[in-house]
Amino acid sequence: MRCLLALSFVLTLASCAPKSSGSKIHLLDGTIINGSLVKANDPLAASTVGIFNTDLNYICTGTLIAPNIVMTAAHCVPEKAAHTKIIFSLDVDNTMNSREPDVLAEYVLPVTDFKVSPVWDPKNETLEINTGDIALLKFKGAIPSGYKPATFLKDPSVIKIGTVVTLAGFGVDNVDISKKIDPKKYPNMEEALEYGEVVCDEENNGKYKNCYKVEMTGDGVLRTTEAPINFVHETEVSLNERKSGTCSGDSGGPAFIKTAEGLFVFGVTSRGSLLCSEVGMYTNALAYKKWIEETIKSLQ
Repeated sequence: MRCLLALSFVLTLASCAPKSSGSKIHLLDGTIINGSLVKANDPLAASTVGIFNTDLNYICTGTLIAPNIVMTAAHCVPEKAAHTKIIFSLDVDNTMNSREPDVLAEYVLPVTDFKVSPVWDPKNETLEINTGDIALLKFKGAIPSGYKPATFLKDPSVIKIGTVVTLAGFGVDNVDISKKIDPKKYPNMEEALEYGEVVCDEENNGKYKNCYKVEMTGDGVLRTTEAPINFVHETEVSLNERKSGTCSGDSGGPAFIKTAEGLFVFGVTSRGSLLCSEVGMYTNALAYKKWIEETIKSLQ
């Protein structure tokens, strides 16, 4: 689930339902566009996990940052901890559908508690810069073999325009808007626009034209890609994703920077353009490092 920006890219907050027009940020379930499959021996695989909401049946992504703590986006957290599972796998669907009790016991672990940033306010639509789209989930059980917590970036000076960021997530990898529809005949048109099922051009008289059905596919498998930074703010980083980037379902996933010393996490996938083809916004987790450290202690 990734927040998606409307086509005008105005950065203001909106509710947890995606829209297809207007100037607000929208939430949508989502994967990596123009990326590649992550292999088991890839360092990314050691700390990137799936997050599955069993109540609403949506996928998010997270980063293992402590023995029983996963970092993700605030908009990914459920109403109840019991509704969420942490999936240690490269393929969420395959693992969740396993009929082997031993597999489920080892790789599908229950969330027992969570904390959302105290400055996160999903109802605030007035801010141009999003704040606090970050949360920590506590799960029960041992980390499976091959997994280990990610290391946070220690030198924030490398977070600058032009730096290439490595992304990972379980979101969709294909967005198709080739199917044109008649807005006068499409059932529940306003609801379809509200939930991002349809995109249209809106005329000055309030009528819609050039409407297309949005179909997203390919989520549930861990993929990775890279994109350069094009804007830096204290609490957020924007990436140029015209060639590749994150999409619906990658929400909460990690943003890494590679240095000579290795791969270091600094960001959390927050939101992006409606069709996942322009810009992606990432919470700068380093700005919340003190809260992260204190919250890990409180959850232990």
